[in-house]
Amino acid sequence: METSFQNGAIVARGKFHEDAVWDVFANDLRVRFDGKGGVTEYSICNHPGSYLRRSFLNVFVNGVKLDAFTDKTVVMIGRTQRILLDAFGGTVEVYQFIPKRGNALCFEITAKKAAKYDFVFDFGQAVKHFSYAADAENEYIPENSSVYLHTGRSVRFVCSYGTDEANCKEILSRFSALKKEVEDEIGSVMIPATAKTEKDKALYVSSVFCALENYKEIGDYKGFSAGCSYVNPVRTYFRDSYWTMLAMYKDYPRLVRNEILTLCHGIEENGDCPSAVTYELELHWRNHYDSPSFFVLMVYDYINRTGDFSILDETVNGRTVYDWCLLVVDKLSAYEDETHLIVKEGPFNKRDWADEVNRIGYVTYLELLYARALFCVSRIAGKRDEKRAAKYYGMHLQTKDAINALLWDDEKGYYINYKNGDFVEDNLSVDTILAVLFGIADKDKTERLLDNVSALLESKNNKIQRAGDFGVMSVFPFYKGEDRYHNKSSQDYEYHNGAVWPYLAALVAYAEAQNGRDYEYALTSSFDWNIPRGNYTPIEYYSPIRPDGSLLQAWSSDAAWVYDWQSDDFFKENQAVWKTE
Repeated sequence: METSFQNGAIVARGKFHEDAVWDVFANDLRVRFDGKGGVTEYSICNHPGSYLRRSFLNVFVNGVKLDAFTDKTVVMIGRTQRILLDAFGGTVEVYQFIPKRGNALCFEITAKKAAKYDFVFDFGQAVKHFSYAADAENEYIPENSSVYLHTGRSVRFVCSYGTDEANCKEILSRFSALKKEVEDEIGSVMIPATAKTEKDKALYVSSVFCALENYKEIGDYKGFSAGCSYVNPVRTYFRDSYWTMLAMYKDYPRLVRNEILTLCHGIEENGDCPSAVTYELELHWRNHYDSPSFFVLMVYDYINRTGDFSILDETVNGRTVYDWCLLVVDKLSAYEDETHLIVKEGPFNKRDWADEVNRIGYVTYLELLYARALFCVSRIAGKRDEKRAAKYYGMHLQTKDAINALLWDDEKGYYINYKNGDFVEDNLSVDTILAVLFGIADKDKTERLLDNVSALLESKNNKIQRAGDFGVMSVFPFYKGEDRYHNKSSQDYEYHNGAVWPYLAALVAYAEAQNGRDYEYALTSSFDWNIPRGNYTPIEYYSPIRPDGSLLQAWSSDAAWVYDWQSDDFFKENQAVWKTE
């Protein structure tokens, strides 16, 4: 379909039969609109097996069915999709959305020209699990698994999986208020001046919503799910949420605060942190090596950007946030050896973001996070414990020096991926860009690393790889060895082994922007690649020769952060804040 951008929305034009897939997500529900008035996914959070794989909307005017080649325009923004059909001498508009809370799918169908309209919603095989309500004449024909809506011009229709008619009628009674709520949410997104073109604006707005739509409140759980495919159970990841939060500091700091308190429930008494915390506040995949650092980084960033030191005195499970910060760093420091680097024990240890690769020994990504965590906790300790703060800062300097002495390859001009004894994985991994963001690399190393990221990972410049121009690769060359990886990552150009991860590309863009380089390619190439291919909501990862990852992946919101913070260094200490403590 032909695509364009308008006031933050993505606009697709084509024929009625063409798909325009748009994922929307809310507190209780995940839905995938198909751009034809139907739905290809309907999943209720924390209800395994609750789904609708395919439904259809058929349109009849005076008994004549809408032609499959009718022209249409599809407008996608926030939790809404609007379809404009040029049909029968007039315009028929199909407007779909899901409420921010509740299990329901809402339709408003209007026609500018009065006639006899029949809108047929076909539920397929899932019909016995659905209830509905409408404000126009309607009938349900079970033999056809369909609801027939008869109207002269307009109809509002609510359907729900696994509830009853009373629930649908109650939601229908609040239809106008629910519609206003989702539209006010769209209007509340303030597009920064750095988003100059219509494409920039659409990328910014879709990135903000990529984070917002993943936010959930379920009892004491208040956090960001990793993506709309992570609904059973809903869970928030330490690393995913850290990067997701970057798009929230500008306008939604309260949600960051909630995330921090939710993650506290995942920290064990010995300081270990799992990969994630479920909505039941249970641990998901214990003892990840990057999670502790991300927790401390998030606390520091929150204080650094809000000045809200009160977060440190919040108590969760008998300890304050301040206590949890000290505990997780102290546990990490126990992995240090005489080099002042932490050791990720093997031989098969995949417990960091690259969780299909056995990166063991000294993993540069983990060392960079650990060095940053030591700096952050030294500032968090501050005047509460000057001796402890000085100790952490000294450790930070030692680890920083060790990274540059032991993990920088001067001949190649970048940090190696990892080393374990005599084995060195000396490919360039995009996650080592943290050395630039965190100020671990000096000016010379920064320039050389950025040169090589551009030459090797920005696929348009890499003439060795054979997949063409498709964005910023996660690693190059590909991993070596027979037992270093498994599953998707065992394939070149796939998952952690060379696919593009938009959130990591955004980190590259920010590093380039902060160092006066052209960052446009790293920032927008994922958007440019996916929009023509019908991936309208931000994607987890992709490759031109492998299957795509899931849509509406929360940390792919990082493009918004790049627009928000171009004029400042997000990671730089906000002296006005720390002077007050």
